[in-house]
Amino acid sequence: MKFFTTSLTSGTFVVTAAQGASLISVQPQDTSSCTIIGGIAYNGVASSAITRSDNNAITLTSASAFSPLDGITVTWISGTIDILVGF
Repeated sequence: MKFFTTSLTSGTFVVTAAQGASLISVQPQDTSSCTIIGGIAYNGVASSAITRSDNNAITLTSASAFSPLDGITVTWISGTIDILVGF
């Protein structure tokens, strides 16, 4: 597996299937926060954003490399958000 790392200090970070990512880990640093939202509805219910803050990380993985992650948007709210993406 290969990895891409970045720190988000403004704006958004979007993962689409075309990029081929099989893992994303998002960790806001101390006194930092962001939202994460999926891009699809499930059983007729639209996705709603979840908020992560203060070193509370979340890691999302795909079932296989043949089914990459898709439609995930990380939106910066404050501070610095560390992001790691695996391919």
